[in-house]
Amino acid sequence: MSPHTKPAPRAGEPHSAAEHYAAAEALFAQARAIYPDLGSRAYHQNEYKRCLEWARMHLRLAEAITAGAGLVLAHRHLLANPDARLHDTQVAAEARSWDEYLEVQHDPAARTA
Repeated sequence: MSPHTKPAPRAGEPHSAAEHYAAAEALFAQARAIYPDLGSRAYHQNEYKRCLEWARMHLRLAEAITAGAGLVLAHRHLLANPDARLHDTQVAAEARSWDEYLEVQHDPAARTA
């Protein structure tokens, strides 16, 4: 294992938006540490690219978590307001749809089929 890499967290562990931001920050720091060695070996170039790709993924997950939390809070606020008319909002159905989509995206057998 390269001195620039750390063991990946176990799959399925829940993470908050703040934890995803922290993970992205750590990966950006790893990329900065690798940067001076980029010209020497292809391995360093691949590791640098991997760090940036994973950091981007963590930032996108943090953004999605934050947006989802905002949606849930707005929905709860509207439910608590007796003057607001809700036209059968389907937050749970939307969440289920996203769960199914993400499950398919992360299941290699489903993607190749």
